[in-house]
Amino acid sequence: MSDAGVRKRVVKAIASTCGITVKRIQDSDSLVARLGYDSLRMASLAIALEEEFGKPLLLAEWIARAPDPEQLTVGSLCEYIGEIMEHG
Repeated sequence: MSDAGVRKRVVKAIASTCGITVKRIQDSDSLVARLGYDSLRMASLAIALEEEFGKPLLLAEWIARAPDPEQLTVGSLCEYIGEIMEHG
């Protein structure tokens, strides 16, 4: 799957769980600081991503990679999921 394909699906899942339009979501947006994600919304996002990609996606590993919650960006999530999709 292409990077653009992954991004499109990730942004769709983010839009569906935070109530913002797809066009307003930027790769640099922090899910916590800019988009207002908390633990409950992250759980909802994980479910939406699993439905979008058709496989379990453990966001805990992605979250653990970031020393600061502000580094949990849309772009870093796209990269993480892209890695998972590429390596199965």
